[in-house]
Amino acid sequence: MVMSLLKCLLFYFSFNELTTAAEAILWVKTGEKFTMKCSTTLKDQDGMYLYVGLDRDREVLYYYQRGSKLTSRKGYWDRVTTEGPVDQLTITVSNLTIEDTGVYWCVYTKVNKSTFNNFSTQGKGSTLVVVNDDAPQLPCPTATAVTLTPFHLANEKLCPSGVVNIIIIIIITSLLTILLCAVIFLIWVAPRVKRCCNQGGSTPQVFPESVYEDMARKHTYPPDTQVES
Repeated sequence: MVMSLLKCLLFYFSFNELTTAAEAILWVKTGEKFTMKCSTTLKDQDGMYLYVGLDRDREVLYYYQRGSKLTSRKGYWDRVTTEGPVDQLTITVSNLTIEDTGVYWCVYTKVNKSTFNNFSTQGKGSTLVVVNDDAPQLPCPTATAVTLTPFHLANEKLCPSGVVNIIIIIIITSLLTILLCAVIFLIWVAPRVKRCCNQGGSTPQVFPESVYEDMARKHTYPPDTQVES
């Protein structure tokens, strides 16, 4: 399953980019191993790095030419072995998992002893490794034409077109009637109701108690009030 999906993805999206970057392609199963060879025509190289990923995302190992010292990185301990000189180095990675899928690069390094600058050069032998599980492979999906047919229940009776048209006309007529009544109310009824409210009786004048007390001190009385003799 994973193998088939990966093949499809490589074919449709990035197969051209991967195959251009890699000089070889290996298809292996989980738990197995793969072997690749890194080489260079440059002489007296100090060491070689092995990276995995299109952008060299992860470092696999560093092989130091002096003393033939191999340093495996985390995740590759006890899984990597080498054979031969640094300029013709054969590398084997065992006990593979799906996460080991990627492009493996060889990068050679040499230090200039006078300037102490480190020069890096890509070596030959970059390999695309695709790790597959043991699930059965399925072919890549292909586009097929599908014809859709209307579905109806066994006892379903379709309404005649004439009845449907009548129902639609009744609904539209009802909506138009409601809309017309709302317009008539806003244009004709609402202004008259407002006018009647504005022409209502006047509000009687009310004097607070403080006003009466002040008038009593000044011997004045509110309008329309008679004083008994």
